[in-house]
Amino acid sequence: MRRRPSKEQFGHQLERVAKELRDEMIAGKWACGSFLPPEKSLETRFRLSNYSIRLGLEQLVKEGWIEKIPGVGNRVVADRPPVKLTAACNNVTLRNLKLPGLLEQFRRLHPWISVELRISSGSVPGIDLSERMLEDDLVLMDNVQFQQLSELHMTHVFEPLTGKWDLYPQFSKHFSTEDRLLLLPIVLSPLVLCYNKAHFRDSGLAEPNGSWTWNDLIRHAEQLNDGKGRYGFAFHIQSMYRWPLFLMQSGERFEWNGAKLRDIRGSRLLEGLKLCKEMLHNRKAVPLYLSENNDDIDRLFMEGKLSMTLNTYMGLNGWNAKEIEYDISPVPYMDSLKTLLITLGVGVSSSSRHKEEAKLFADFLASSEAQAYIHQHTLSIPGLATLPLTSGERTIYSPVRYMLFRETMGSYRTHADMNISSAAFISLANLLKPYWANMIDEDELCERLSEALSI
Repeated sequence: MRRRPSKEQFGHQLERVAKELRDEMIAGKWACGSFLPPEKSLETRFRLSNYSIRLGLEQLVKEGWIEKIPGVGNRVVADRPPVKLTAACNNVTLRNLKLPGLLEQFRRLHPWISVELRISSGSVPGIDLSERMLEDDLVLMDNVQFQQLSELHMTHVFEPLTGKWDLYPQFSKHFSTEDRLLLLPIVLSPLVLCYNKAHFRDSGLAEPNGSWTWNDLIRHAEQLNDGKGRYGFAFHIQSMYRWPLFLMQSGERFEWNGAKLRDIRGSRLLEGLKLCKEMLHNRKAVPLYLSENNDDIDRLFMEGKLSMTLNTYMGLNGWNAKEIEYDISPVPYMDSLKTLLITLGVGVSSSSRHKEEAKLFADFLASSEAQAYIHQHTLSIPGLATLPLTSGERTIYSPVRYMLFRETMGSYRTHADMNISSAAFISLANLLKPYWANMIDEDELCERLSEALSI
């Protein structure tokens, strides 16, 4: 007796029918206006029942490739020559969206469109990426990079897009200029506190929660120091996606007198920088470790050498293959709960020769199908507000408190909220190095700051 195929096998059979006929239409074997072979011939060719063949053909009808003419046959109505798109991104974006799987899904929906990724090696590409934008049809970048482009008056490289009502509306402004939306926000990634649950449990300490101040963190970090090489807390201080948190939590922003930066002596901004420095120099809580990047700190955390660290939701994707019992909590605060947000978006190049196809791909990344895939395979937060989120669907480890991002959205801030340019952030970071190393004091820092940042 012939065994019936499983549901999965049956689905593969139908996809094979649709795919082969699609490919043949794309290659020109069945031209627009011609008819596909009779269903009897297709039954013989694919060795499937008439029912299976008809389901496969119905899929092509839904996709707009063919139309059924009663009593005549299946006529080809699509005339779509192959289109090849290029998309610029970096290795981190590749990981944070699981892009290969998304490309495969998009190709099934639009088989005449192929997307080639142009991947930069850096984890956080800067303006050098913009020089290649004119060569690519699509660009994936974060809000910090978009701010840099805006300051360089280079946003003309993007084609205006139509907003999506079901994406979180408050984050579209991160990719807008002059009321024009230039990138669709695909995923969100606030900065959170990550902690080793076993360390807290074994030390008899309560886990972090949203009421923690930085003093609470330091007190617990000192208690978590086991005197055998394990420290309570550390993060990569030089990361532009870490240290600005202490400025944002001050509740203030940089102010200007015309083109001159106001002195920050006596301000909460300076208090935030002092707090950061004091923690770095606390050898009971924080190790004297010269990290080169976030990966160095991540490695210490995964090895159990750190009990707490800072990371973004997208950064957690680098921990998927590791076995460690960790969870997340809101970052500790100074005066009120605020955290740093990174938003990843996709834009269409204004110089693309295939704008319509490129917009199809951008819209696809914001669709419920693509957003569900991102949620299932990554820890990046989907930008689709209406997407049902359940941890049971995930193919990877998910922190128990993953959903806390929804309750803390009011605390999200970006670099742009600080009222200084991206170039000023870089200048400030260079000034903070000797300050953190105790080579200059607060007065000299403030003096140099006013000189370096004034326009």
